[in-house]
Amino acid sequence: MNLSGMPQADLQSINIEVPGNGYYPALSTAYFIEHYAVAQDYASKSELLVEKLKRAQGEINQELASAVLTNGTPLNAQQVMFYNDAVYSKAKAHLLVSKLGSTHRDNATAQSQTAIDNYDHWQHESLNAMRLLQALSPNLSVALI
Repeated sequence: MNLSGMPQADLQSINIEVPGNGYYPALSTAYFIEHYAVAQDYASKSELLVEKLKRAQGEINQELASAVLTNGTPLNAQQVMFYNDAVYSKAKAHLLVSKLGSTHRDNATAQSQTAIDNYDHWQHESLNAMRLLQALSPNLSVALI
């Protein structure tokens, strides 16, 4: 049961793994649903979740393309955590925008304002996680003159 009294989706039966590219880790729809409070009406739409995760993954990977995060070694646990935060937060923001199109007209204004506020929040969370990840780069240094 979740807070609304509705039965929780069986996360293991709907878990789909979105593969990483060998350098970045794989993503999980079950983890996304559970840790990012994905609405129940989206939790059962595996194709939509995979699409949003792939879109967010592509955007984050493109933004990180010029960053050298390691010197040829796999990402460490902290880097994986920040990478996951960046991707999952961006995917959550994309889901919130998708929800705007499915609102009823009488509630559209209030719901769209709430969704936009949440979208901005999740976009900020994604950007913040990406900045933290880039700050862990071994090539990032400051020279004192």
